[in-house]
Amino acid sequence: MVNVCIYESRNGKIISEHRKDFILKVQNCELIEADLPDKIIQCKDFLVHFENGSYASGITSYQWEMGDKAQTKFNTPTVDFTYADTGRYIARLNITGPKGCQGVDSTLVLVYPGFVPGFSVRGNCYNNPVFFTDKTTSRYGLVNFWKWNFGDDTTEADTAIIKNPNYTYAAPSNKSIRLVTGDSKGCIDSLELIFSLADKPTLQLPFKDTLICSIDTLRLSILNTGTFQWTPTTRMLNPNMDSPIVFPLKTTQYRVTLTDNGCTNTDSVLVRVLDFIKVYAGKDTTICAGDPVQLNLQTEALNFLWKTSSGEIVAPIKNPIVQPQKTTQYFVTANLGKCEDKDTIQVKTIPYPIANAGRDTIVCFGEKIILKGKVTGSKYLWSPSGTLSNPAILQPIAVTYTSTYYVLSVSDTLGCKKTVRDTVLVTVALPVKAFAGNDTAILVNQPLQLSATGGTLYSWSPEFGLSNPAIANPIALIQDPIDSIRYRVKVSVPGGCSASDDILVKIFNTGPDIFIPSAFTPNQDGLNDILKPFPVGIQQFLYFTVYNRWGQVMYTSREINKGWDGKFGGLPQPSGTYVFSAEGIDYLGKRIIKKGTTVLIR
Repeated sequence: MVNVCIYESRNGKIISEHRKDFILKVQNCELIEADLPDKIIQCKDFLVHFENGSYASGITSYQWEMGDKAQTKFNTPTVDFTYADTGRYIARLNITGPKGCQGVDSTLVLVYPGFVPGFSVRGNCYNNPVFFTDKTTSRYGLVNFWKWNFGDDTTEADTAIIKNPNYTYAAPSNKSIRLVTGDSKGCIDSLELIFSLADKPTLQLPFKDTLICSIDTLRLSILNTGTFQWTPTTRMLNPNMDSPIVFPLKTTQYRVTLTDNGCTNTDSVLVRVLDFIKVYAGKDTTICAGDPVQLNLQTEALNFLWKTSSGEIVAPIKNPIVQPQKTTQYFVTANLGKCEDKDTIQVKTIPYPIANAGRDTIVCFGEKIILKGKVTGSKYLWSPSGTLSNPAILQPIAVTYTSTYYVLSVSDTLGCKKTVRDTVLVTVALPVKAFAGNDTAILVNQPLQLSATGGTLYSWSPEFGLSNPAIANPIALIQDPIDSIRYRVKVSVPGGCSASDDILVKIFNTGPDIFIPSAFTPNQDGLNDILKPFPVGIQQFLYFTVYNRWGQVMYTSREINKGWDGKFGGLPQPSGTYVFSAEGIDYLGKRIIKKGTTVLIR
């Protein structure tokens, strides 16, 4: 706490006194520093990157001011800002740390895009001056600074600070030339170039060997600058130029000497002279219609004009690729200057074979189908062949249990020998699972509810005793004293596929009852192995139970079609007499109870 005391005096005597207390909080504060470079120069475009150079880790907020007319501000750690115009700007950064500590800094921003460094080199021989020319451009300033390094490792005096210097190297090698250049706006940049220094100047000829007709002229040329001397000069115009004109009567090799800054180099051009040319377009050929074929011309000509028999222009090259749809003649006129010759070739076209495997189709599971192929050609074959009666005929019989793509391949031994293929999809429908119900027994005049499943359309036969043979669940009523009847139902699905199943109905003339065998032989021979009830006229079966002679339950169930296999706890029971009890409700609603004994025989 700090106390401030004020005294008021008059004529040297204190007449009043005033005191004020201030509480100052003193605490540790991490160094929060804003650190920007003194100057940022942007000479490529208007985009400038800003970031704090301080390593302070406790900064909690940033406040950037870009210094432009719009007074743009940002509160991010770094800023990429595009200035709207060239000029000088003062950008500021204010940062805040914990407990209110702050840091402030600013930088001068110079934005003058359009500064591009560049230079050229002339001369490429050692012991002769090599001339360097500054090509730097500045859109807003004047280029006024140069610092050259000529890359000579043998000395430290390989530098210059003028605009267009020259330098003499003592030995041939590759040199790395570097120029640092700047302008009046403060822009500065550098450029580095690898320069090959040789013992002689580079001599570039566009060709080293060529043909001309004996009545033609030819212009030779060099892709370099300097002074030139051609030999021999016989039948040559301008032998001291970079592009003399020659008109030799026989094959001649011309030599040229290039001199550049005291360095020389020599090269030669062979000019072969022909009195005439011959053109051979090749033998007539045969192709499949529409296939591409390359015409192979044999000639020393250099210029070509192709036309078809219908007047169509073909690519003016030596060996064009053509694709005729019908038999066509091709005429070629070939030139070597004023020398000319012509020839013709015929390309005969043969139609491709035709393969038609037929339309995709659907077949019912397990049924046969005849594939109906049509072809134009001398050879044909179906694949895969494993499910076909004969893959080498056009209409084989296919028997497949899975959907299959059958491919018909056709070729022609007399014309177009290429193979053509077509495919047909044979889709196999899922099998129809027809079910007429479990075999059963009824009494004379007892209605029986049939119930078939597996499809959408049903047809029962015979129709004897049925309420409606065309539905899934007709009622059967047998009034005649017959032993049994077997009903068969045909079950169909959309698309026409079908399957059949049957049910055996036994008919009794007695009243409702539950029949149980008096003996059974569970020896697994397939005969009388199971002791099970046989209800007749029973609409609801309640139970069937078997006891041993001590009253222990050996087996019990409420399912009609199941019974006792002579085992208890997985162990075969001994031969002997066993007691059974069964109960059900008949179709008239009366309770039927059946008790008795049965003999297990082994």
